[in-house]
Amino acid sequence: MSEDVPDPLHHHLYALVRRLRDTDGMLSMFDFDGSLAPIEDHPDDVRLPPATRTVIEDLRDSPDVQVGIVSGRGLDDLQERVDVDGIAYAGNHGLEIGTSDERHTHPVAEDATDEIGRLSATLDSKLAAIDGAFVEDKGVTASIHYRLTDDDRVPEVREAVRDVVADVEDVRVTTGKQVIELRPDVDWHKGRAIRWLYERRVPDDETWLPLYVGDDRTDEDAFHVLPDMGLGVKVGHEPPTMASYRVADPAAVQKTLSWLAEYGVKFLQSEPAMNRTSPQS
Repeated sequence: MSEDVPDPLHHHLYALVRRLRDTDGMLSMFDFDGSLAPIEDHPDDVRLPPATRTVIEDLRDSPDVQVGIVSGRGLDDLQERVDVDGIAYAGNHGLEIGTSDERHTHPVAEDATDEIGRLSATLDSKLAAIDGAFVEDKGVTASIHYRLTDDDRVPEVREAVRDVVADVEDVRVTTGKQVIELRPDVDWHKGRAIRWLYERRVPDDETWLPLYVGDDRTDEDAFHVLPDMGLGVKVGHEPPTMASYRVADPAAVQKTLSWLAEYGVKFLQSEPAMNRTSPQS
């Protein structure tokens, strides 16, 4: 794990071009909140910018490119907010995966749905008196949000979660950006979801470049698997990270995807002269 903020991706486009020329295709995968779409105070208020949706569609329509969205959101919610057909969606950190021809839910997660629902209801009651704290029940996982909570009351939120899950053996607790996650106690995360998608979306006799873009601690699981097989891009400036490169924010992500869709994917099929127009991140 790097102790420094990684270099901006647009400083290394020649290196990316070399990677693209050496592969048969590209599996482009993106986190949603904070990566494709700006973070909002309430998750219901997050919207995918129209220009980003357009460039996702452009990538989807490119030969030798597959697109996937990998998010902590529930699968149905994620598909509704992105609203692009013909791509893969991985919700609840990959515990639910939907493609154009199948839908897969991890069996351990499916079995934990009732327990997650019970814990969510209990926490919802306990947190009712803390302004700004609320529980998002996502079916096979739950998120406890405290972005709008006063700093001096955040310890109460964490204590409530600890109390509720203290005697529960089949649920694990993880943390993200001003959110606490309850998940089934199974060794499955965004990194494993990426491998699952790669195995099913990439032809057996070809080598593709997996690209993953994310901003949160949960995205480190994805970055962790990429040094051996692909390229990780961190959104934002928070070290440490396993990502190879960074971009500044969702607007810079959109610019990078526009460059990929217009210029970068051409290197998968031929060797045109390098266009010196680069995204600024």
